[in-house]
Formats: sequence, structure tokens, C-alpha cells
Amino acid sequence: MRELWSTGWSQQNMRMLAASFLTEFCNIDWVQGARWYEDNLVDADIAVNSMMWQNAGRSGIDQLNFVISPDNGQSQDPSGDYVRRWVPELTDLPDKFLHRPWEAPPEVLSAAGLQLGSNYPERCIENLSEARAACTAATLEMRRLVADTQWNDKDGYDIIVLPDGHVSKVFTRKDLRLTKDGKPAPATRSISADSDRGGSRRWGNAGRRGQKDQAGGTTKLPRHALPEGTSQPGCSAKEQLWTMLKQGGSANAIDLDSDSEV
Repeated sequence: MRELWSTGWSQQNMRMLAASFLTEFCNIDWVQGARWYEDNLVDADIAVNSMMWQNAGRSGIDQLNFVISPDNGQSQDPSGDYVRRWVPELTDLPDKFLHRPWEAPPEVLSAAGLQLGSNYPERCIENLSEARAACTAATLEMRRLVADTQWNDKDGYDIIVLPDGHVSKVFTRKDLRLTKDGKPAPATRSISADSDRGGSRRWGNAGRRGQKDQAGGTTKLPRHALPEGTSQPGCSAKEQLWTMLKQGGSANAIDLDSDSEV
């Protein structure tokens, strides 16, 4: 936050870390984070900023399928240079405790001139696992209210209506999917694309990885996964999907069935 306030900018990983902490552990509405960043970013774009915060807040059309744990800062800042620049109170801590000052023995804190709760705050959340579990439970409770509606399909995916009136489902994190009766939805690793003729075509793991365009190295969707007339040489997967949607198809979400924590 100090970097954002001082410079009007924040590195991408720091933006995702802040979003994860606010929405996944503090259970604060993503709108609050979006408003703060919109107000402070010099490169603020209302569409991009709102969409990315909504995705982090478990309600976007391309929800983040990972969570950056706030107590694993060393993976994002292994040298400690970032912390020492923007949190100078911790400058004299040994690297071992730089990202986890609450674990430092009293004598180490004293040598670094730190007193938790006085010149450096105590942790606002001590048990991250419990906090995240409570946040997930609250989200599922809310989602059960719409589980048996047009906005949720039988596999627990969110449903959206496209501008042309067609309906499509979008990526929904597996731990947040509920069936129509409000129970956890079974995991699925398949991808399907329904053509405008009503057919359904699927491909497995090999197809999901796509094919390499020998000319430019572009990853493309397999031709058999798209309705006729939509597979175009040189187009990216997103471009081909968008072409398919415009021609009346309905593209189901790409499901990586991944909920990793980094």
C-alpha cells in the first residue's frame, strides 16, 4: 500500500497479493479494493481494474484459480529488497524473519529495534487457514441462494448472458461450484463447445493444451473442438472462441480443476 500511495503504481504480483488477502482472508467485498486502486493507480483503467478485482473476489467471468498466501512473502520477494524499501521498520531484521517478524525471538526483535504492537503492528489475522475457510463458507452460503436459478448450471458453473442473447457458462473455481440442490459439484476436467447446430464436442488433456502454430508459435484450439467455419489459421484460442460465440456457438469454460496456493 505504501508503494501504491507513494508512486501510483504497484507491481502485478503485489496487486494479486493484496487482492487475495482482502477477499480470501479478510472476507472484504472486492468492490472496496477496486475503488482504492482505481483512486490511486496512475494507470487505472476502470474496465481492467474492475474485472480483475471481480475475478479475485470470486464473482468474475474468469475467476482466479490460485491464492497467494500472505505469509509466504519470501516466494515473491526472496532477496528482501522490496520489503526493506517499503517497510523500513523491518530493515534490520535477519532475512530469516524479514517476511515473518512475528516468529522472531524477543532478543532478535529488540536488536532490530522492533516492538510488535508498538512501532510495528501485530498480525491482524493469526490463523490464515481458519480465516480462509470462514471466507469460503460465507461465499458458498451466498451461492446456495442462486444454486437453483438460471445463473447456475447443473455442474455448478456461473452462467452469463452474452450481448447477442446467447447463454454461456464461465470458469468457476471448483471449491465454489454447487449443484442445483446446493451440494458440492463433482470435479470435471473436460472442455466442451456447443455448436449452433446443438452438438457438443469435447477434447481431453492433450487437446486442451492446444496445438502449436508452426509459423508463429501461437497456441490454437483443436479444430474438432470448434463449430465448422470458426477455426482460423493464425488465430489465438481466445480469438477463435470469440469468433465461435459471435457465430452463435456457446463455449463452455476451460476447467483446469486447479486451486493452488503459491
